[in-house]
Amino acid sequence: MLATDYARYYNLPPQAENESDTDFRSRTALALREQGKIIEAHEAYQDAYYDQNSNVMTGIMGAVVQALQNRHYSGDPIFNDIAVGTIVQNPKATLSPEEVLLAILLEEK
Repeated sequence: MLATDYARYYNLPPQAENESDTDFRSRTALALREQGKIIEAHEAYQDAYYDQNSNVMTGIMGAVVQALQNRHYSGDPIFNDIAVGTIVQNPKATLSPEEVLLAILLEEK
């Protein structure tokens, strides 16, 4: 699992005995994201390298767009990256009710 490799490499706490793989990947990804290691964060979260999984690239793109626009949304930064990347990749599409709700929830406070 990439999260294990990155946790070891960046001296992050290892997976706890009762911690699920999903929780560990999320925790590791968040720690990496907070350190500015955007690519590694999304690779750890998706457990795939950027060139193996388009979701990794979507998250990276969302992080870059937020940085370029100096946006800082509340909530989970990894989820925000993925949400923004998804919207940016398809700007002319009609938003579903779920996407409209997501946009409202991501509104800057």
